[in-house]
Amino acid sequence: ILAITFLSLLMGCSNKTNGLNEPIIPTEPEKVYIYSAVSSPTTSESVTIKNNSGTSQDLTGWTIGDINDPTAYKIPNGTNLIQGAKKTYYRSTLGFQINDTGEIIYLKNSSGNTVDTWSN
Repeated sequence: ILAITFLSLLMGCSNKTNGLNEPIIPTEPEKVYIYSAVSSPTTSESVTIKNNSGTSQDLTGWTIGDINDPTAYKIPNGTNLIQGAKKTYYRSTLGFQINDTGEIIYLKNSSGNTVDTWSN
């Protein structure tokens, strides 16, 4: 049990259990989602998206935006992300600054529906 608790702490898990006194280990979302966002230092600001949907995804027309403009950057036509792949978009490409606090980053599909958000 000590080893499981230690592993849970290393993986950032809470003390939640599944009813069998086994820790619940968070799983990766089964969709295209915001994998990470870097807000500082300014020269490294970026948003990384990952495809964990189970199939290749065409991101044509999807957008990445922030609290001030939720659709600021339109992902170019023909952008495909295979299962398990990540793509990083840097500040110079996105065209907006990621605030160090109070920021919300939006990932929207080509229909304009919010697929994922990140906040700090």
